[in-house]
Amino acid sequence: MNTVRKFRAPNRLSMLVRADGGVMAKDALAAADAALEPLRAESLAVLDAALAEIESRFGKSAAATRAAGVYQDLYTLALRIIDVSGFLPGSCVDQAAISFCALVDNCAEADAWRWDAVDVHINALRLLRTADLGPDQRRAVIEGLNKVSQRGSKASEGL
Repeated sequence: MNTVRKFRAPNRLSMLVRADGGVMAKDALAAADAALEPLRAESLAVLDAALAEIESRFGKSAAATRAAGVYQDLYTLALRIIDVSGFLPGSCVDQAAISFCALVDNCAEADAWRWDAVDVHINALRLLRTADLGPDQRRAVIEGLNKVSQRGSKASEGL
């Protein structure tokens, strides 16, 4: 009669997890934060520059020169804000920029620009970036922006 033998291949990951030494999770997170810190100032400068460019090219002060054919430029600037907004955790700047992208996308698809809604988003982004707002106030701003984006989308669809 044959005997059944089971072979278990060693799992390298499980051996490493059980091994002594290594870095504690809290220490690894602290090191990651420290490594990102030199990028913070540069990223916030990129965010501020993108917001300033949006304001100068597409804001109320540029009402006479802004045109619907610049969809890609406006969308790219809003994406740039999303890219670097991780350095402002809890600020809701990323959510506002996402709402802005949705608005720009909807307006471009419908070929019916809602510059009033664009102005609201620009003002909200500036407010979220610079003002000392509480979490509830920030959530209220985002809820308002989402309503503006949806209204803009429905208006451009003729609903």
